[in-house]
Amino acid sequence: MDSSDYPFARLYASVLAALFITLAAVWRVRRAARAVAADSSQGRTARRLAWAFTLGALAWWGYAAYTGYGRFLTDAALAQLMSTDTLVSLALFIGAIAWGGAFMLQLVLRLLRNEQQRRG
Repeated sequence: MDSSDYPFARLYASVLAALFITLAAVWRVRRAARAVAADSSQGRTARRLAWAFTLGALAWWGYAAYTGYGRFLTDAALAQLMSTDTLVSLALFIGAIAWGGAFMLQLVLRLLRNEQQRRG
């Protein structure tokens, strides 16, 4: 089996890697939001922020995948010419933006949890 039989295999693997990295960031934010008790105003805010982040991260993945990989999906020759280093870098870039947002939102969620614990 030659790689020319499946010209888009590396490209699809890179897109899926970017998706899994982004979903890991979403999972981390959702887990941090569950640490805040749901019956308080901070809990409702935490869950809204987690849902907003989920939608934003998936929208970011869709936009970045379309703009980053889109031109290579139109032609098999272009997909074969794309180097593996470029594919790995693109997947890591997309995931790094999602993780940066996740880390910033986790700080806000930690503040909400501390405020809730302080109020009792």
